[in-house]
Amino acid sequence: MTPVLRKLLGAATVAALLFVTGCGGGDPPPPGTPSAAENLLTLAKVHEQPQGSPEEALLRWWMHIQYNDLHGYLSDIATPLRHRREAEGQTRRNLLLVSGDSLRSQPRFGGSQREANAVTLFTRIETRQPVGASRFTTSSTPQAFTLIHEGGRWVIADDSYVLDRATVIREALENAKKAR
Repeated sequence: MTPVLRKLLGAATVAALLFVTGCGGGDPPPPGTPSAAENLLTLAKVHEQPQGSPEEALLRWWMHIQYNDLHGYLSDIATPLRHRREAEGQTRRNLLLVSGDSLRSQPRFGGSQREANAVTLFTRIETRQPVGASRFTTSSTPQAFTLIHEGGRWVIADDSYVLDRATVIREALENAKKAR
């Protein structure tokens, strides 16, 4: 296990233990039971969108993020962007950071704007926050995603959401480390 992954798992374990010890009442769920706050996409959910649509492409990309699937993540972004991400040393780590963060989140579609070979999907990223072992609250933030039509399919033109989330998570980890 890499030192980065070990630190991330350690921080997540500490946070989970602090949260669980602060919640009382009831028996914990059986081991291996997903949290009520888990919001993982499935292929069935992705395929509920019209086949070949920008919405289907965005949900497929989001699922690749949730499952920490670097190959899928890269294959669903535009070619010039993919080449940049493949050349960077941070792409694998950024995806790892955002993957864990996205397990409780999904985009909900609110509209779209088409311009020639591009479409902007206006979404709300709904995030479930655990409350005890079997409940959650939901918060949401607006987020636009731009996709382009490339090679007969829609692909993500801008992955700044992932870069921004990775930066926020990295800063939180650094602040937690300094606080110890």
